Amino acid sequence: MGWCRAKVCLVGKTALVTGGNSGIGYQTALHLASRGCRVIIADIVDSESSRKQIVEETGNDNIIYKWLDLGSLQSTRKFAKDIIKTEPRLDILINNAGVAGFAEICSDDGILMDMHINHFGSFLLTHLLVDLLKQTPKSRVVFVSSNMAFLHQLKTAEDINRPSKFNNKDFKTIINYSNSKLCNIISASGFAKRLTKFGITVNAVHPGSVCTEIYNSSRNRLGDCTWIFKIFHLVCNIITWCFGKNAEEGAQTSLHCAIDKSVEGISGKFFFDCKVFKIPPKAADGDFSEAVWAESEKIVKLSQEEKIQ
Repeated sequence: MGWCRAKVCLVGKTALVTGGNSGIGYQTALHLASRGCRVIIADIVDSESSRKQIVEETGNDNIIYKWLDLGSLQSTRKFAKDIIKTEPRLDILINNAGVAGFAEICSDDGILMDMHINHFGSFLLTHLLVDLLKQTPKSRVVFVSSNMAFLHQLKTAEDINRPSKFNNKDFKTIINYSNSKLCNIISASGFAKRLTKFGITVNAVHPGSVCTEIYNSSRNRLGDCTWIFKIFHLVCNIITWCFGKNAEEGAQTSLHCAIDKSVEGISGKFFFDCKVFKIPPKAADGDFSEAVWAESEKIVKLSQEEKIQ
């Protein structure tokens, strides 16, 4: 198992962790705080108790919580505006928040909810914070993806906001999740391509099979499941609980890409267990990736000024 062994002090630096209230996000925020970093926990769940717990455990009281709904374009824009207004720098942006189990449910913006939170939300947020990242020397961005990206069903760029052809909602949610994780890898590669000249490092990571609540929460959202999905869910839980990582272990690759000096100059890669890992063939398709990027710009309604030239 990969482990972040960086010996780096983060006093004077600022990190933003989406989905930082629990699971991998919480452990990421906790570790960064233990190194003296100012940490902004961004979550739709009230994270005040998590903030207090981190302060108590690390002795670092420079931890704040800000509400963010990545499933809303308006909320994401409002949040980014607040960060730009209140924060003079942003050294680390970790796009960690992720969900599953919404099947065909769409956000108020007409976007598949799984895709909105997992892909479009982080895609928009990173765009809106680019200027802050640019003015911070050697800033880094991490997209938490998954090896489930290899199970994607994307054929064209237009498919990123198109319901799966499967009639079963259980399979729809698995496909949505896999598609969103492929888009995370494409996003990391796309931002790296556009931001390397500014000294910004961008990578995607697979945390491994981690014992978090995402399996149970996805099943709860789906309600009644087919016997096939119940078996799939049971097998996933057994494998994860017997052989998987805990949340602290799952956070290590994100931390490695966020702070380890060995990652300086390495951008646009997909990491697993703190090492560069292969990517799905579709993510290596330049034309397809550019098409996904352009379609994502359109769906999140980026203005011409907000697009990265």
